[in-house]
Amino acid sequence: MIITVKPLKFTMLETKNPFEDMRCIFKDKRNANGVRTTLFCRYIGMNEMEDVYIKELKELDHYLQSHALHYIKFIHGLEKIIDINGIEKMKKVMEDYMNLENKYLSSSELFYFHMGYEIENESLEWTKKIAFQETLKLYDHHNPYGNPTMRKNFGVKLLLWMNRYIRKLFKNKIDRQLIPKVIFYGDITRHEFYFLIFLWKLGCDVLYLNPKEDITHEADKYSKLFTCRNMRNCSVPFEENMIKQKNNSLMNTKKQVNIEHQSNIIEAKEYAEKSYEELARLAESVVMVHVYDKNEKIISRGSGVVINCEGWIVTNFHVVSKGLFFGVVFENDPNEYRAYNIVKYHTDYDLALIKVDKKTKPIPLYEKELVRGQKIITIGSPLGLFNTISNGIVSGFRELDQIKMLQITAPISPGSSGGALIDMYGNLVGITSAGFEGQNLNLAVPSVYVKKFIGK
Repeated sequence: MIITVKPLKFTMLETKNPFEDMRCIFKDKRNANGVRTTLFCRYIGMNEMEDVYIKELKELDHYLQSHALHYIKFIHGLEKIIDINGIEKMKKVMEDYMNLENKYLSSSELFYFHMGYEIENESLEWTKKIAFQETLKLYDHHNPYGNPTMRKNFGVKLLLWMNRYIRKLFKNKIDRQLIPKVIFYGDITRHEFYFLIFLWKLGCDVLYLNPKEDITHEADKYSKLFTCRNMRNCSVPFEENMIKQKNNSLMNTKKQVNIEHQSNIIEAKEYAEKSYEELARLAESVVMVHVYDKNEKIISRGSGVVINCEGWIVTNFHVVSKGLFFGVVFENDPNEYRAYNIVKYHTDYDLALIKVDKKTKPIPLYEKELVRGQKIITIGSPLGLFNTISNGIVSGFRELDQIKMLQITAPISPGSSGGALIDMYGNLVGITSAGFEGQNLNLAVPSVYVKKFIGK
């Protein structure tokens, strides 16, 4: 079958002033001999003093919010998609795509392949599919020893991001003379940078800003580098977007937050061992989590641990994964605090993060390796018995799906999941996760994974 639709082609804009060129809203001001040029620049460090740098960025952000109809900025990384149905759909899309690849994926098959949200402009939709294919090939090139599962997981992540952000940058009936704008500020992962490449291939102006360091993987082939003389960590107080998309679905009202920049997490220290009575007072920082369905009925309960003083709570992902929203109950507080979304999660670690509007003292996080025979206590709500305290020892170390888990003798029952595992110094050393019925075999996620998960 002959494809008559032509994909759009974009070349790199040779910019000398990326801040100024990001302000260019219309394509016709750039087109020379019909060639479309788009900006993709890494701006590393700062030329001026920090206050001048912050002022420039805030002015650019304000200008784009005021003038660019299609503009997204990422200041805490790309959003972690937690829509289970959406994830399963994109898994099926990626499986079908890989099956076609194995048989030889022709241009006509790619043209008619459904990837989720479709852009109304045919040329742009065709360009999107080619950009997806090229981004996957780029991933393959830089991961020659990767396995099919890793590749599939990346493809699913890319599809989820595409469906989340393309509908905001390329709304149907968009004026094709307008240039969509993307700013990414701060540290970036390899996968996130691949997504920026994808957006540039789709015709977006992309500006990556990091005042302290450049990305560690190869990027010069795909973006123009500006390196400034001053390198230092700098937090820019960006304004919230002036135009917010309204969504009545509670689970779709996501707020992407990087706990690393918000946390005030207390680092633990060893002093003298505490008595059980002293350790029991830490129950004020362990919560019961009520999991609600769409009919506002409680479908399950679990536990959670306050991880910082601003109301951030870590629990097990399996505790909250099937809920629409959550009620959090604190000791000695008659109120139930609502959380309407999962901020982030990690299925391999079985960890999830939620936030409520309550300030309270956290349990200090400690990631020193435990030893077999070491005494510990657990605090959780087994079978709904709020903040039950049990003692035991670390009885072993078990590897499940390449994740090293702690085996403990302190009893765990349904409802304990997501609770606190605490050493005799009062430090959080793990999150209780699972127990085996009829056996004294109970597991906890070590705090080293908790620290990695929250980005500390």
